Amino acid sequence: MLLAWAAFFSISSHFRNVPRFFRTRPAHAPFFAALDAAACPAKLSGELDGLYAASSWPVSLERILVVRPGLSSRPDVPRDPRFFFLPGVVPDRFDPPRELYRQALAARGIPWREDWLAAFRKRFGRHTPRGDTVLLFPGAGHIKKTWPLERFQDLAGRLAATGREPVFVLGPAEVERGMSCGPWPCRVPDSLTELMTALRAARTVVGADCGPMHLAGMLGTPGVALFGPTSPRQWAPIGMRIVRADMPCAPCAQITSGDFAPDCPTPPPCLAGITMDRVLTELDGIT
Repeated sequence: MLLAWAAFFSISSHFRNVPRFFRTRPAHAPFFAALDAAACPAKLSGELDGLYAASSWPVSLERILVVRPGLSSRPDVPRDPRFFFLPGVVPDRFDPPRELYRQALAARGIPWREDWLAAFRKRFGRHTPRGDTVLLFPGAGHIKKTWPLERFQDLAGRLAATGREPVFVLGPAEVERGMSCGPWPCRVPDSLTELMTALRAARTVVGADCGPMHLAGMLGTPGVALFGPTSPRQWAPIGMRIVRADMPCAPCAQITSGDFAPDCPTPPPCLAGITMDRVLTELDGIT
């Protein structure tokens, strides 16, 4: 969703004079409400659900343009120009999803708003650090994208020894997995709004290829992103310093779902090979 925000901003600007509605999970609603869009009415939402059983475009949606960003798989709905699918991944190409969304909009004659990042920060705030807090994000959407947890805990100790304040941040997936923060402070934000408040105030962040790191970059918070099986060319958060183990087999996946690296242990060598000193060097280089 975060990677598609620039596309939604461009679409909303292009169709400024027509009603715009969004349908998303409640946690994401503020990102769309900031585009002056309204929550999808129940009747329209039901008609959209009916697309999945329809053999042709329904009359009830005759004057509706449905925009759906995604990765590589188009939803199984009728082929119709009023269903505008934005592919974020193209097989064998490592273009960032945001660039692929831009290309898709251009093909439909919708201008890309180059000022999207400034607009995001105007609406949601920007980096205003207070103190020397370093937020650590040890989790990711897939367990094989994470740096060893003991390295994060060792990193926290090294940071504390130099006067910085390490704070672990866990999401629902990490809590469900029983991930431990050890002796270090730990936050479990109740909402994306709470997470953004913490990100804006932090001095720096460290984490894997994960959503909070993208959000940090969009808010202007600097940090270090740890990449292994995925390509930083494709998935790097804005403004982050990238650390990799530089193994010849990486990247090995465009989409990390299921058992995408069955021959690799957890964590995979491309992440286990990232040393503490490299991470600290990159962190120390952030002014």
